[in-house]
Amino acid sequence: FATDVANSRAAVMDLKTFTVKDIIEVPNTSGPHCAAFVTENTEYLFLPTRFSVPLGHQYASLDEYSEKYRGVMSAVTFNEKAQKLHIAYQVALPPWSYDLSDAGKKISKDWAVLTTYNTEEATTNLEINASQEDRDFIVLFNWKELENMVKEGKYDNVGGQKMIFPEKHKGGIYLVPVAKSPHGVDVTPDGKYFIASGKLAPLLTVFSFEKAFQAIEKKEFAGERNGIPILKYESVMEREVNPENALGPLHTQFDDKGMAYTTMFISSEVVKWNPETGEVLDRVPVQYSPGHAVAAEGDTVSPDGKYLVSLNKLAKDSYLSVGPSHPESMQLIDISGEKMKVIQSSPVDPEPHYGQMIKADKIKTVEVYPKDENHPNAVYNQKDARIVRKGNEVHVYGIAMRSKFIFDANAKRPDVIEVNEGDKVVVHLTNLDFDEDITHGFAINQYNLNMEIQPGQTNTIELP
Repeated sequence: FATDVANSRAAVMDLKTFTVKDIIEVPNTSGPHCAAFVTENTEYLFLPTRFSVPLGHQYASLDEYSEKYRGVMSAVTFNEKAQKLHIAYQVALPPWSYDLSDAGKKISKDWAVLTTYNTEEATTNLEINASQEDRDFIVLFNWKELENMVKEGKYDNVGGQKMIFPEKHKGGIYLVPVAKSPHGVDVTPDGKYFIASGKLAPLLTVFSFEKAFQAIEKKEFAGERNGIPILKYESVMEREVNPENALGPLHTQFDDKGMAYTTMFISSEVVKWNPETGEVLDRVPVQYSPGHAVAAEGDTVSPDGKYLVSLNKLAKDSYLSVGPSHPESMQLIDISGEKMKVIQSSPVDPEPHYGQMIKADKIKTVEVYPKDENHPNAVYNQKDARIVRKGNEVHVYGIAMRSKFIFDANAKRPDVIEVNEGDKVVVHLTNLDFDEDITHGFAINQYNLNMEIQPGQTNTIELP
């Protein structure tokens, strides 16, 4: 699963073929920056908006920001059989900015967490005005309770979406104070804790799910915002960890022994530490300013514990210059022993931004598409290649094979497509080379159209 921040979309990819199977637009949002964290059994992806907007994308003046803008979180389901994404419901959270998210595990499996910033609800000069308060919030919510609200009809219809308004329908959502402007929030593999820190803070903060549950049960609240109860920091905080001279904690990953690895953006290092005791175990410098990090299966209940990749936002002069826009870096770190060791650095495009790492033997790829005799556009015998005209719409049912195209087997020039100006042309091509790594391409000059037809695949391209 992946999110598209620039276009407020979500996508699902099939790792058998490494192709996108579905893309949906996420309404009422402006940039789901959360990456794509799923619940324990893939019940939901939770996609909070990076920026708050008026519901329905209606116009509202920034003078009415606190009243007319909302930060919407979307609960997205995935139908594995149909390979389709669907927005099950949305939640109208306060008009803040929402950054990263994570889903609970084991004892916290019915819960999820989101980081926020700009709880000041500033509308200009955010670098200063969105950092006035000492603390922002982590949104802690029970998705089972929200699911039940929807079943009970406790929602409004907003532009065709089922929208829960926390100020109208209480329960299931709580706020946990955290140092201002947190970036990542990460759940430990055992599901007992979630870790978050302010971007510029020297401290790492470990929060306890169990303590949060107890505080909720006892209703130990410190007021509310937009109808959402605020838990007391001291009631939920398990411990604060302060690695000496480490600054800018952003993201945390985990190994198979339960140890945590946190990127330090300002001090340009990765810090290894023990969430159960707060003991700092090791530190390794990286080049430079790491943001995200990914450990081998580090977001799961059973991390692999061998490797970590630091996704660095800056590389400065680490690589040959290619002009003002520099290659940045990703660095592979061996975390299998007591001490970390950087073993490889690779240049990458600017701003490497999140990732997942899993064991290769879990991916079962398809090297050649199997024949699908029921595919309406497939052609498996070159004698069946044909061009069909219906008015001014032309469909080409052709084949690609080493090293030729056949578009119309009965034509004088079977590898030529002749159409009239103004026709709508749809080209369906089947790759008849059922042989690994024999792929074909089809492009149309000056139309900015280009497609790949992989072995055994039928693919379609359309001229407007």
